[in-house]
Amino acid sequence: METGRSLPMKIENLEKLRFVDSIRVIYPRFKETMDLIEEVHQTSLYSPNPASLLITGETGSGKTTLFKTYIEQHSKVSSKVVEGIQCSTKNILHISIPYPVRYTILTERLLTELGDPYPNKGTVAQKDKRLTTLIKQNQVQLVMLDEFQHFVDRDRRKVMLGVSDWFKSLMNETNIPFILFGLDSSNEVLDVNPQLSRRVNRKEITPFGYGSSGEKNEFQRLMFEIDKQVAKVFESTSDLADETCCERFMYATNGAMNSIMSLVRQGAKNALAREAERIELVDLARAYEKVTYVNRGKSLNPFAIHDPSALRQTV
Repeated sequence: METGRSLPMKIENLEKLRFVDSIRVIYPRFKETMDLIEEVHQTSLYSPNPASLLITGETGSGKTTLFKTYIEQHSKVSSKVVEGIQCSTKNILHISIPYPVRYTILTERLLTELGDPYPNKGTVAQKDKRLTTLIKQNQVQLVMLDEFQHFVDRDRRKVMLGVSDWFKSLMNETNIPFILFGLDSSNEVLDVNPQLSRRVNRKEITPFGYGSSGEKNEFQRLMFEIDKQVAKVFESTSDLADETCCERFMYATNGAMNSIMSLVRQGAKNALAREAERIELVDLARAYEKVTYVNRGKSLNPFAIHDPSALRQTV
């Protein structure tokens, strides 16, 4: 009877795998949106009525990566003593909205994040009052909420109206901006309340295109930057920005950032497992077969065919 098996992956490779999984490329679109979030954040420091922002996009467009990256770079939690009592503060209040959800549940989740010992206790009005008080006591400068589309209920318009009124009231009471992230349907929560809609600017994140020369240049630049990062764990670059390779990636992912990174990461892992010097087409072909949410509905494996010209009518 076997007593156990040694793991096939070397410690060195484990470090490389961790690096591959942590890669985030600051491409122009990403930086533009990060700068926009920071601009909204800064208004909380000087404006009595700061505007908020709704960021929408298809699944896999990179919204959650933006959400997490901004929090990692800008979130600050500190503590101080006030009248002999140790108090903590956090400048960014953030959660991912669960499903199904009501605004009363969101209030309780936010109270929990702010350290309220009894988030379920009290009436709706009492919870809202405690939330406003804790936001001010914690010196919160920005509220960030992911998965905002979970508030959309197509069959119960009154719920949507209640949600939008709750947000408008909380914005008025706290005078701090909100950054909301969600699918395109998130717009409906704002559309039912013109007063709230005027308080919230909107930014849509679209997939990368590959039709015009400008779109091709943008996409190749993205793949070049990704390749530079991946090359840190190999002995050379992998020519990911090559025109034919870009065509293969565009067919595979339809320009969705999350799908691009999933294929690159899995391709890198496949190459590391082979102890290869770089990512090859065989590694990407195997990655495409493994990452099933990317290949669903497609008839070809774009990394397995010799001539990518067959893909051009779909790119």
